[in-house]
Amino acid sequence: MATPHILILDDEERIRDLLTQYLEDFDEFTVRSAHSGEQALELLALEPAELAVVDMRLPGMSGTQFIREASARGVCRHFLVHTGSVDMAISSELKELGLTRRDFFFKPVGADAILDRIRECLSQGDA
Repeated sequence: MATPHILILDDEERIRDLLTQYLEDFDEFTVRSAHSGEQALELLALEPAELAVVDMRLPGMSGTQFIREASARGVCRHFLVHTGSVDMAISSELKELGLTRRDFFFKPVGADAILDRIRECLSQGDA
């Protein structure tokens, strides 16, 4: 089986780099990162991902817009939300795209919690 591809999308360089480096340490995934939804879509057009960890507040395209577009293009199968917006509710649009409360992580959160959910999604074939 091929190594799963994971995409980290966050405009905050420090958070993006820390999460990317943390996940790379496990040698279970190929991890790529992007600072904007537009850049992420370009990367996914070249090589789709099984799962993306997405910040909601991004320059240009929002996290929700990115998830909608990546899903419509079929370039990513599952999404986790990693956001600093503690008052964010799961919109009906995100629910329709398959996200549940278990797919939302509020900053700061331990990277191990995100890793556990990634593994769960990939092992169930949901991603």
